[in-house]
Amino acid sequence: MATKRLQRPFSLATRLTFFISLATIASFFAFAWIMIHSVKVHFAEQDINDLKEISATLERIINHPNEPELRRLETLKNVVSGYSNVIISLEDANQRAIFHSPNAPDLRQFIATATPDKNAHTRNVFLISGPTLQTSEHAHGKNASSNWRMIRLPIGQLPDGKPAYTLFMALSIDFHLHYINDLKNKLIMTASLISMMIVFIVLFAVYKGHEPIRNVSRRIQNITSKDLDVRLDPQAVPIELEQLVESFNHMIERIEDVFKRQSNFSADIAHEIRTPITNLVTQTEIALSHPRSTKELEDVLYSNLEEFGRMSKMVSDMLFLAQADNNQLIPEKTALNLADEVSKVFDFFEAWAEEREISLRFEGRACWVSGDPLMLRRAMSNLLSNAMRYTPKGESVTVQVKEADDLVHIIVENPGTPIAAEHLPRLFDRFYRVDPSRQRKGEGSGIGLAIVKSIVIAHQGKVSVTSDARATRFILTLPKYAA
Repeated sequence: MATKRLQRPFSLATRLTFFISLATIASFFAFAWIMIHSVKVHFAEQDINDLKEISATLERIINHPNEPELRRLETLKNVVSGYSNVIISLEDANQRAIFHSPNAPDLRQFIATATPDKNAHTRNVFLISGPTLQTSEHAHGKNASSNWRMIRLPIGQLPDGKPAYTLFMALSIDFHLHYINDLKNKLIMTASLISMMIVFIVLFAVYKGHEPIRNVSRRIQNITSKDLDVRLDPQAVPIELEQLVESFNHMIERIEDVFKRQSNFSADIAHEIRTPITNLVTQTEIALSHPRSTKELEDVLYSNLEEFGRMSKMVSDMLFLAQADNNQLIPEKTALNLADEVSKVFDFFEAWAEEREISLRFEGRACWVSGDPLMLRRAMSNLLSNAMRYTPKGESVTVQVKEADDLVHIIVENPGTPIAAEHLPRLFDRFYRVDPSRQRKGEGSGIGLAIVKSIVIAHQGKVSVTSDARATRFILTLPKYAA
């Protein structure tokens, strides 16, 4: 039981909530990542612009031709001291340090460990992080700077093409990093709250979205065998449920039809059995009401025997149909020539045809099928007796046998009063009669055509019927015998 529960699929509400929430949360986190990345790129561009502006000023001071080097270095010191978040180092062509910011380390020693700035989109820009690069002023503060963006810039040119000076300048980016970290923390908190809100909102939306399904389910639960005429309105549900409602209505329609047929079947079989039993009881009571001669008692017994025969045949037919309903009707397959089988059936009905003053006519040629001879003869006998019963005197019943592709058609045709179109689909139902008021005595049990249909279906075939002003035709279609 535990394994089956684990294998059960997740509910639709769970699936929808999960996937919608996942997609929405993923979209929000993607937006947050893009925003943080954009802020990082913006700050990097801003820092590089600041470094370039400051370096341009320092380059003009260093390259001033009318001042001695000491004077230029002094001016350089005064300018740099005006920037609290900037430190510089300057070396000459011989890579000798000639200046660096007061109380600050030599930036050149950090070049080996510096990493290229990916957000800078330009060369000679590096990132330095860690506690190693700290000015003495910052080192004693509460928030010692340890993250810098550094640029290396050649200044001037000697006759041999080498730069006269190389400027190393670093800009503190802790303020920007603190802002970005604070933004990340706020976005994480906001994302967590929004994610929870999204889950609850989606749960509520899915719950409301499934309300039509629950309404349909409640209406279906209230349907019993007493109100199978109830139909759901496809226009009263969302378009996604329209096909489901229509399919349900079709199913209920078929079930209602089966219940009606079952009810009619029970009533019909009760009536069919009641008639011979009533006859038996009546004749027996009459026989016992007065002394009878031996000849009169024999007549009563013969009459009762006929009724018993009718009941026995009816029970046999019902058992036959029950086997067909339970797929227990397994025919013995042998190769059969339908022309010969029709001839044997004609021989059986020849005397009755003469009595009714009608003729039997065969059209066609030898056609072979694989089937049970007794069952197929029974099916053709039922059709032939039914056709002869409604054929006017002086007319003929025609049986045609013909091939079409891989199929063989047996057509039993008789002239007479045409059958209305509304009755044709139900002629093969048990106990169905075109005229319900007609007396049943002497007209069979009313299940002959149902037996024909069961036999043909057991042979993987199908039956159909057409009727017009000229004739009524019952058509049996069977697979052709494959040698």
